[in-house]
Amino acid sequence: MPELIYALICSDLIIDKDSSSTSFIRTIEHAVVPEFPATLPPIFFASLWDLEGAGDTPFTVSLTLVSPGGKELTLGMQEVTPTGTMLHKMNFHLPGLKVEGEGKHVLAVSVKDGEGWQVRTKLPLYVFKSVDQ
Repeated sequence: MPELIYALICSDLIIDKDSSSTSFIRTIEHAVVPEFPATLPPIFFASLWDLEGAGDTPFTVSLTLVSPGGKELTLGMQEVTPTGTMLHKMNFHLPGLKVEGEGKHVLAVSVKDGEGWQVRTKLPLYVFKSVDQ
């Protein structure tokens, strides 16, 4: 089973072609909007996976947005077929998340290997309404 090394949300990322190193630009933990419903600016979900113990069995990664009320929306899925490398970078470009209200939203990262889904991490994304002054 693959192991999640890290996962984060940022507004942009740069991957160096020569070294394959990644620079994360403006990590995100919250957003402020003028009113609801709102569409957040585009963001990136970035992750790194350890495949050393995964063998050669394919697995699927799912990214789900969970609202403060518990409503789930699948944002993306990617099937990964291990190629013998120890590490696997996986990034999703999310072109604008729609949110209905204030509070703690969660990006849940799940893995399906064989029979069922297992949540590997939950990244909080707090959304607030701006205060008029």
